[in-house]
Amino acid sequence: MRDPHVVSLRYQLETDETISYRNPPPVQMARGSYTLQLHDDMLTVQMCKHFSSIKSAREEVEEDLRAWELDVALRLGPGELHFVFEDAVVIDRDPLPSGEPKVIHASGGAVVALRGSAVTVHVGRGKYSEPPTRYRATPDVETLWQRFEGYRKGLEPLLSMAYFCLTLIEARAGGRQQAANRFSIDEQVLRKLGEITSIRGDGTSARKLNQQSTLAPITPAEIAWTEAAVKAIIRRVAELDPSNRLPQLTMSDLPNL
Repeated sequence: MRDPHVVSLRYQLETDETISYRNPPPVQMARGSYTLQLHDDMLTVQMCKHFSSIKSAREEVEEDLRAWELDVALRLGPGELHFVFEDAVVIDRDPLPSGEPKVIHASGGAVVALRGSAVTVHVGRGKYSEPPTRYRATPDVETLWQRFEGYRKGLEPLLSMAYFCLTLIEARAGGRQQAANRFSIDEQVLRKLGEITSIRGDGTSARKLNQQSTLAPITPAEIAWTEAAVKAIIRRVAELDPSNRLPQLTMSDLPNL
């Protein structure tokens, strides 16, 4: 092709075997460079700008698809939404008089996406989750999510994972108070997370041992609170937008302790 142009991309929606969608209405969204429609578990992306290669078109789209997957995973759990690249339609805007085809279809390759562990209950959903409008899957978001996933899969203790997430946002902001301001999180939430990850836990689960350590096992209520706090922090990092001040995340937004 002398002047290839990507017209559209298609992705297959996959879920864990315990999750299915039952006749959901289509979901549509328009971005500056493309529009998309999710219908019958097939995502069709129409390109509104010129992309000369499938690779560049996919790079434009798949950052948003990854954000969609992460947003749903944080709200509903892993395995709900997973997009696999199926094919693309490419045309030649300056074809030769004869010989080369004017339209080609290309296929193959999968989006890096989320995979969750199996559960015992099948979930049927009547609608697709809407794509997020301000969620970005930045490198920090990916790092935080991978640490949380490692904990969820039993590869890392809760307290060390949660402490890492706390210290990452503090390091990015320049301190705890600065992190509270930057991510619009009540400093009391960050103090409580720091307290739990510093003094709770027994000999097999404690993050560290010092004079304040209780060596008491973390309680079920503290586990639920810590998990919710970490997920809320990940969302705050993903939603960070200097032009759009988020409402403050407070203790009342998290489970009771």
